[in-house]
Amino acid sequence: MIRWLALVALVAACSRGGGEAKPAGVVSLMPTGTEVVAALGSTTTLVGVDQYSEYPPEVKALPKVGSFLAPDVEAIVRLHPSFVIVDDVHGQVAASLHDRGIDTVGCTAHVLADVKACLRAVGARLGRAQQATAAVAAIDAALDAAAAKRPVHHPRVLAIIDREPTGLGNLVAAGPGSYLDELLAVVGGDNVLAGTGVRYPKISTEEVLRAKPDVILDLSGHGAAAWQELSANARSLTSDYLRGPSPRVAPALDELAAALR
Repeated sequence: MIRWLALVALVAACSRGGGEAKPAGVVSLMPTGTEVVAALGSTTTLVGVDQYSEYPPEVKALPKVGSFLAPDVEAIVRLHPSFVIVDDVHGQVAASLHDRGIDTVGCTAHVLADVKACLRAVGARLGRAQQATAAVAAIDAALDAAAAKRPVHHPRVLAIIDREPTGLGNLVAAGPGSYLDELLAVVGGDNVLAGTGVRYPKISTEEVLRAKPDVILDLSGHGAAAWQELSANARSLTSDYLRGPSPRVAPALDELAAALR
């Protein structure tokens, strides 16, 4: 009897000390995936991120596992993650990780529907399905609220996501099928490049002039000064949640709506 009681006490002690499930260690290979984990209230599960992940601020201190287009498989393996969040461009990396016994969760990141799908997929894997449902509902509510305030007059908008630091060369814009194009439509902006059929077209200043936008939104991070001779209605937007798919839809819509007024 004494031996049995001692054994029960030992098992109970082990249960208290190490039987609880440890949080999953997650590596994210893209900013959208990193933000999704944060939106689920699970930032502390992140053990590594790509070099472009900067939100929430605490992830800046995490180990970096390469860039979006060139993840470092060895660096990922050294972190012993429970799973890795990958984009659709990471096919070879995902295969290499699977060969090493590391699971992945695929999260394509192009449009709003992708953000919602990623929230659900990662939420299910982290045991945060309810939080994922709430986050998706919050996105839908923000979209509905913004659409309800859409103005009658729709300004013609050109959204630039990249260009030369000191000039207007190498312009890359948000075309149809892009995340930014989708948000602009919600707040009442008509994308002047809607007919290009290219998600992120490269354009020239001549094409800008032909498009005759009412508003130019410059998200390149290089300011709006370079546009002075070409347009008086160029505005610089620097918030990171505008540059790529993010669960932070509400502030993104608010900022875009304000920029088009």
